[in-house]
Amino acid sequence: MLIHGFTLDRRVWRPQVRSLSAGFRVITYDCRGFGRSSAPAGPYSHHDDLHRLLRHLGVARPHLAGLSMGGRIALNYALARPGSARSLTLIGSDVGGHRYGFDWDAGLAALDPAAAKAVWLRHELFGTVRRHPQAWELVRAMVADYSGWHWRNRDPRLPPDTGAVTRLAEIRAPVDVVVGALDLTDFHRVSRTLATRIPGAHRTVLPGVGHMAGLEAPDAVNALLLRRLTCGSRQQRSDP
Repeated sequence: MLIHGFTLDRRVWRPQVRSLSAGFRVITYDCRGFGRSSAPAGPYSHHDDLHRLLRHLGVARPHLAGLSMGGRIALNYALARPGSARSLTLIGSDVGGHRYGFDWDAGLAALDPAAAKAVWLRHELFGTVRRHPQAWELVRAMVADYSGWHWRNRDPRLPPDTGAVTRLAEIRAPVDVVVGALDLTDFHRVSRTLATRIPGAHRTVLPGVGHMAGLEAPDAVNALLLRRLTCGSRQQRSDP
């Protein structure tokens, strides 16, 4: 199960779907309020949405991979349902409770959607993906299709997950923490926190890569995911 980041949608995983689907069942989806999914109409949580989707699809113990916000969702899923995730791959991940050194939404709520998106696309998060024309075109398309709902409304997510960073030691699934060498300082801090506090977690730094690792270095990310999936398949066959 591949979980996208903020203002993006399931299309961000196109390079991974092409690579992984030859040998594995690969599922992507649009989180609530993003892509083709409807905006929140009341209290909800992304990890509960994920749980219901997996149950509907008949998936009991998924491998989860998340980019940025998607990593945060994967972590919350694993914390809410111990033993339910076969593995976590956290790429440029967010985590509830981390205090960022920058304002994610500075001034965007006051702008009309088109202007807000133009400002957002100038964010340093996207600094390195601009060097990759096809990837940058896809990012621009996803942001263009984003409704902007979260900039204009109070998000009714429940319950708050700000304590997640203090509960990382509870995670028992195999965890790969991945961060681009050129990603923002905050995401390096988060990656080190995850790798230090989650038992047995392994941290990989991808050289020459920024926040959008799966688009900027698809071969490297695909190799990491395939290694995790292959390892998980061998372990599953050996379990009694």
